[in-house]
Amino acid sequence: MDMFSRGAVKWAAMGFLAVIGTFWVLSAIFPRPVAVGMMAALRMSAGLEAKSVVTRVGEVAYLEGGEGPTIVLLHGIYARKEHWIDLTRELTDRYHVIAPDLPGFGDNPVLGDGAYSYAHQADRLVQFLDAMKVGDFHLAGNSMGGQLTGMLARRLPDRVRSIAFIGSAARVASPLRSDMERALSQGHAPLVVITEDDFHARMDWLFPHAPYIPGPVTAVWAADEAGRAEANKRIWQEVGASSSPRLDALAPSLTQPALIIWCREDRVFHFSGAAVLSHLLPNDELVELSDCGHVPMLDKPQESGRTYRDFLDRLQPN
Repeated sequence: MDMFSRGAVKWAAMGFLAVIGTFWVLSAIFPRPVAVGMMAALRMSAGLEAKSVVTRVGEVAYLEGGEGPTIVLLHGIYARKEHWIDLTRELTDRYHVIAPDLPGFGDNPVLGDGAYSYAHQADRLVQFLDAMKVGDFHLAGNSMGGQLTGMLARRLPDRVRSIAFIGSAARVASPLRSDMERALSQGHAPLVVITEDDFHARMDWLFPHAPYIPGPVTAVWAADEAGRAEANKRIWQEVGASSSPRLDALAPSLTQPALIIWCREDRVFHFSGAAVLSHLLPNDELVELSDCGHVPMLDKPQESGRTYRDFLDRLQPN
């Protein structure tokens, strides 16, 4: 290599390091705009757009992308629509995907006292679907979103074509107690974030191995959730006190084709609940995953996404 070539390589390397250094400085000083840019790029790479629609209960933020039969994805308590992005990479080439921030969560404003019961949440979801002019659709949920999936499938049997529980669903009685149930019995609610440290500690409850989330995104999400500390406590109480029928009571009446994806290492709802839900559903398929926790669309997005896509593909007419 001659002197000119060596110099070019040297300057290229220095330029690359300068770009990386500038990026990390900007991330530290301006984490929110950097996080916004990162999430926009991530959405675009998955074929999704960030949108919002005005409903009777206010504006609701959602992600949308792809063409084909419609899928609606419902996140769990304190979660957000962006948690579905990596999973949707397996779907948007053949399905039309809608992933809302449930009203009162994510980028939506916090709602007032009494607004977070399951019955009120289900009402708002129907209003969202009607505002979006969604006809029939496939419905999938995680955790709290799983309970809502069961409620909407019972309420809209002519519109909900199939149901899926991607990760354990709330309100299924498991034969064995989970780590979270033990913590709750001792007065500790590990999913409720009061401080930014709580946000990071919660990762150990959700995942056996935390998935990579860019630092600026994590910083913004942690700050936003800690900023809702009082609301977080109230939401937990209101959801827990809901009097709506439990998913395990609804399940025998849900005749739609159903998929259950449940991770063995789930600390929030014990894995033994998977067989309970499978036994109760009349028309289900149970898939057990290993080395993942409560939110498999984040720590096993490809595997859970392909499993869900294959399930949906089998339901499509030839």
